Amino acid sequence: MPKVLGVRSGPSWDEVRVQLVAGQKPEDFDEAARALASARRVARCQVRELEPNVVSVDFQRRDLLGSVVHSLPVPDLLAADAIGVDLRRVWSGHTEYGQDWRVPLSGSGAHCLTAGASGAGKNSVMWCPLVSAAPAIRAGVVRVSGIDPKGMELAYGRGIFARYAVSGKDAIEVLDDLVGTMEARKAEFAGRLRTVPISAEHPLELLEFDEIGALTKYTDRKIRDQIVERVALLTTQGRALGITVRGYVQEPTKDTVPVRELFTRRVCLRVTSKTHVGMVLGDGAYERGAWANRIGDSEAGVGYVWGEGIREPLRIRAGWVGDDTVKALEHYVTNGGVARPVLGGEGVAA
Repeated sequence: MPKVLGVRSGPSWDEVRVQLVAGQKPEDFDEAARALASARRVARCQVRELEPNVVSVDFQRRDLLGSVVHSLPVPDLLAADAIGVDLRRVWSGHTEYGQDWRVPLSGSGAHCLTAGASGAGKNSVMWCPLVSAAPAIRAGVVRVSGIDPKGMELAYGRGIFARYAVSGKDAIEVLDDLVGTMEARKAEFAGRLRTVPISAEHPLELLEFDEIGALTKYTDRKIRDQIVERVALLTTQGRALGITVRGYVQEPTKDTVPVRELFTRRVCLRVTSKTHVGMVLGDGAYERGAWANRIGDSEAGVGYVWGEGIREPLRIRAGWVGDDTVKALEHYVTNGGVARPVLGGEGVAA
């Protein structure tokens, strides 16, 4: 029989450390996770591999993500211009262990694909880090671009986007400009530095690509191929050059998002099918406790994240950003309404 090495109880979890016996593997416990949850009469059981032949079987007694998590407030216009934002750890919500959920907007693991059904909370995953990074955006250290096929979600905060596109043709223009920036940085820094230092002179180029499937599958084939090619270039070469792509999709199949595997971090919100969990988070994610198809309709922003530095799927809840907060963010970033767009229109009038 497997040997129980110890039990640790916290405010919301019981963690049972178990030593495997000869012939057992951690995957055996993964496959039994739902049965173990039922046996303990809890909603959640997750298995973590701590070291060779030792796993932790975690039982959630209390759901810390049951209530809405709110985003950070937008700074006051008269506040000091000190940036004070670590772009490698931007506050984005809470984890199921009662800790802050922080995401990288630059560096390792910054390229992120978020999948979720309509109403699952993709807008929270998108807007919350932007609110947290508002001082850096206002200072010009982060330059945000948006591709918004629906012409609705990002349009509400249009003023913060230096580049903006709705149609496939305009999306190619935005992507081409980002690829051009990437190539220029290559020419400038090749042989001198391994990573471009983020500054107002060389800002982090952050692309928010809403409903990416609309332009990587449901559009003209020629335009689709061009968009896929450019997104692939940015996700494979952009990290060290200060360029980050964050995409959002409802249907996470390979046909819909051919470049799915190039996103080094992925978030799976409520989805309609158990198979979608594996498509987003990888094989075995569901067995390890990422039950995203069981998230309730009222739990917008709740999901599971996997990526660089995360061994097991982590359950999170993104901070909710209301319409007033988006408008306050736009007002703050544009210094009261004056935008300086690179592409895509005249911006927001003062």
